[in-house]
Amino acid sequence: MKLIKGKKKSASPVIMPKIKNNRPQIVKRKRKFQFPKLFEKNKYGNRRKVQINLKILVLPVLAILFLGFVYISIRYVTFMRSSAVNEENYIVGDVVGLENIPEYPGTEFIFKNNLEDSVVKEFLSGGNSAYRLLVRASIEDIEEYYKEILSGKGWELVAEIPLGTEDKKYGQYWVKDGKGLRIYSKFKDIWYETITEEEAKTALANRVQDEIEREMLMASSEKQDLLPDYPWKIQIPKEYIIKYSATDNKDLRAVSFQKLGSNDIIEIYPLSKIGSKELDFMLNDYCKIKSTEEIKYSVMNTIPTGFRDYLSLRGNIVSNDKNMEIIMLPNSFNGIVYVMSSTKQNDPLFGYILENIKPMGSKD
Repeated sequence: MKLIKGKKKSASPVIMPKIKNNRPQIVKRKRKFQFPKLFEKNKYGNRRKVQINLKILVLPVLAILFLGFVYISIRYVTFMRSSAVNEENYIVGDVVGLENIPEYPGTEFIFKNNLEDSVVKEFLSGGNSAYRLLVRASIEDIEEYYKEILSGKGWELVAEIPLGTEDKKYGQYWVKDGKGLRIYSKFKDIWYETITEEEAKTALANRVQDEIEREMLMASSEKQDLLPDYPWKIQIPKEYIIKYSATDNKDLRAVSFQKLGSNDIIEIYPLSKIGSKELDFMLNDYCKIKSTEEIKYSVMNTIPTGFRDYLSLRGNIVSNDKNMEIIMLPNSFNGIVYVMSSTKQNDPLFGYILENIKPMGSKD
């Protein structure tokens, strides 16, 4: 008997379930800016671990290099400019107004733009001069320069007075062929003054003595002020009578001081606007104003000088046979030039006023 073969069943495929990947997906996070830390605490202990950050080292180094480059550049430009100035002044001429006295290298004549001014001409003719210092130099440099230069030209250094000396005037004093020369610093400028041989040898001690006596005389007296609306301010000893008088300009008054029991008078008289005309012309106008049919005033002599950063004029005028000392006083408060005159030569009050009078509104 035949066995009936059945159909052979094929094995069904085995479907295996998919295993899910449980590994988390790596996502790159954006790093937030954090201020770099020099020191960070180690999580494995209390010891500190130094972490060097390249940015902290590089940035300061670059900054230092940049600042160094800027500094060197500035120094180089300054050096080149100073070298240019020095090269231009290697060849120097004589001081304007003085014969055979060399200029200090790197200076210029203060009144170079006013050489045609009659006041400047008189200033120079009196053997005086003034130079502005353009290069960086100390008074010691200037003194050493003239010690070397003038000694080689036959000048003899007879005195060298330091600043602050009470009984003599500050500066270098030279003599040659019977005349004297004073070189000193004033307002950081170089000033030259021609004096006598005797004045140079004594370092102007007589001038200082006169100033001391005048100050002692004024210090021993009680003082009185000028009127509050007057454009000058100064305290005058009470033994002087103060008088105010009208002038041709109704807005300006003159003031005079007369000592009790004396005929000597000091007057301060307003003239013209500063710069409206030359000072010697203003002085001539003053002589015309003071002149009468009986008494005639005229200019005797004048020399240029300075008064509170202004060019001034000092000298003498004559009325008949009487000499009067005068000086021009520019007033920065109202812009008017005044003339101060004294009927007595070398009056202590005249010198006291000149040293102490100030324009109204002046702080110094």
